[in-house]
Amino acid sequence: MSESKIQLKDYQADFCYTQARYPALVAGIGTGKTMMLLAKIKNFCELYPNSLALIVRKEYTDLKDSTIKDFERYFNITVGADKDYKFSNGSVIMFRHAGEIEVLKNINLSIFGIEQAEEFEDEQQFTFLRDRLRRDNAPYRQGCIIANANGHNWIWRMWVNNPKDEFDLTTAQTFDNADNLPADFIADLKRMELEAPNHYKQYVLNSFEELGADDLLLTGNIVYQSPKLIFYDEGTQRRILAVDVARFGEDETVFTIIQSQNIRQWAQIYQHSWRDKDLMQIVGKVLDLRREFSVDLIAIDDVGVGGGVTDRLSEQRQIPEPFIGNAKPSNILYQDKRSEGFFRMKEFFDKGDIKIMNDNVLMEQLMSIRYKFKSDAKKAIVSKDEMRKDGLKSPDRADALMMALYYTDRIFSERINRNLPREAVMT
Repeated sequence: MSESKIQLKDYQADFCYTQARYPALVAGIGTGKTMMLLAKIKNFCELYPNSLALIVRKEYTDLKDSTIKDFERYFNITVGADKDYKFSNGSVIMFRHAGEIEVLKNINLSIFGIEQAEEFEDEQQFTFLRDRLRRDNAPYRQGCIIANANGHNWIWRMWVNNPKDEFDLTTAQTFDNADNLPADFIADLKRMELEAPNHYKQYVLNSFEELGADDLLLTGNIVYQSPKLIFYDEGTQRRILAVDVARFGEDETVFTIIQSQNIRQWAQIYQHSWRDKDLMQIVGKVLDLRREFSVDLIAIDDVGVGGGVTDRLSEQRQIPEPFIGNAKPSNILYQDKRSEGFFRMKEFFDKGDIKIMNDNVLMEQLMSIRYKFKSDAKKAIVSKDEMRKDGLKSPDRADALMMALYYTDRIFSERINRNLPREAVMT
């Protein structure tokens, strides 16, 4: 690593050049943690021939799609198919995920690094690697970690609360690297102070406080204002029916219909909920609502019991859109399709483009939706299972509304952009 190529911030230089046995860089998003870790280990291997280095990530997909690709991009080099990078001086960097660590019992390491160390629940993997830090080819050996602050976890205990002499901690906030980040990114982070305060404190200000993990998706003011909105109907009247199918005894099967008021704004015109109804009753209700409201698109929660509803409707030549909440999203900013759907819904509420029915249960459910940020900065809506564990009811009415709004773009792209007649796109 050459300072002529990279002008390091003070906190970056502190981490990169320390020879402490266990250095840690715990810093906010956008502070260059990954680049510093990779550069530090690469520099060590170049400086000390025959070094054996190991870089660890918890999940294989994160290792392959993020860590290794970053290493190749930063230094314009290629890692081998065996996930090893070999230097001409005999040094080797091994890239491995958590599931592969246990098979490395007989190796002697010169240096190791753990990326996103807060992803590990405890210090077990770190301790395992400490035992392998015994290769005698350099004047010192190091076990390095980079992480986001995550409350009073194992990193806080070992590097913050009561650190030993060999544990060297470097910290930084996102704003410490602001001059290297886009202005619109910094402006958006500042808005998070109000919109997502817990995330802002943890991931931007690098706070070790024990914060609640989640932030509210919608505020009460926005939700309560929605039923009072006044739209001017421009005669578009496209309709989407969404069905959230119950899986547990206390869950509801919810039928929601939204109708376009114009190309941008939608109103919820129907909502009905059932409990303890079998598959054929649900299918019959869907067919009845399709006829009564002349719906243009049917969206079905296709996970679990909902898959049977989708299959039966398909047999009836009523081809629905199967919504699979844990499927891969179209936007990489989100953890899964359900998270992407709820953030799309949030845009409708924030812009005043959705008028919901005056239903207290629906409004309470909308205000119970929370989200959190994964360690890779992807946004994730708290799952129904997590909500049940916290004593909250499943937000079935909110899910049905979200699914309906998810397909609004498709309605207009199919009809208006392609100039198809109404009958041509009836499901």
